[in-house]
Amino acid sequence: MAAEFTYSTKNADCAVAYARFYAMHTRVEVILPKVEESVAQQLVRRVENRVKELERLMNRFDDKSPLAVVNAVAMDGAVPVDDELFMALELCEAFRRGTGGYFDVAAGENPRSGAGYLLDGKNHTIRLVSADVKIDLGGFAKGFALEQVCRMLREGGVESGVVNFGNSSIAALGHHPYGEWWPIGVANRRSAGAVAETFELCDSALSVSGRAENGDYHIVNPHTGLCVAGDELVAVEGRSALVVEVLSTALYAAPHCARADIMREYEGYRAVELYCHSDGTTERKIIE
Repeated sequence: MAAEFTYSTKNADCAVAYARFYAMHTRVEVILPKVEESVAQQLVRRVENRVKELERLMNRFDDKSPLAVVNAVAMDGAVPVDDELFMALELCEAFRRGTGGYFDVAAGENPRSGAGYLLDGKNHTIRLVSADVKIDLGGFAKGFALEQVCRMLREGGVESGVVNFGNSSIAALGHHPYGEWWPIGVANRRSAGAVAETFELCDSALSVSGRAENGDYHIVNPHTGLCVAGDELVAVEGRSALVVEVLSTALYAAPHCARADIMREYEGYRAVELYCHSDGTTERKIIE
């Protein structure tokens, strides 16, 4: 197994499997309490294989990936894609409409009010609307993968656990073995060791969007074509790992005045802006 795997039996009542591997440009961690060692190893192997399979499908930086092929040639005509990538692109288009266009995987160099690609459901093809459009599934792929990983683990009999994609996309199955939820902390990026907010996850997921860890602004407002220069973190909690991933990206990209309108379209989800300070304190504002 390529993933690093450890199995602790220090607590005889609650053995814990821990694994980590690297995929989708981040560290993926899996924590599985009360799962027999050989079963945990098998599940982790399946999880790693599936995540890396999705990475190969959706990595625009890999010239051999189906997505890279679309970006290279789909402006010249319709390109056939497999069922899974087509479904992912259909979902992305639905989310674009559902967020007022602030979640857009096909944002180009020039601002645009409509879709950046056209899908043909009958022939399963895609065509880019202009040469400047490139599809980037970076704000979608982790949530899409995390949703599938959780389903795989549940089908494998896991009742409690955590899957963490780089501390920005996290899902909790069930509750903590010794509590009603999993306490998941979001780091204050301006004060080492400080926690900006703690979320209580139980059969739910959390996604956090903001500046990159190196300080770069990298999330684009599709309506302007410009990177958003916001210093807050936007955290979204809810039942679907995919939806919270999309919403955290869309909310960060949107101006403050549009954020509440977006959240009204997604019942059962909670979003908060976190303004971190160098003294370790955090200002919190619920988006509602």
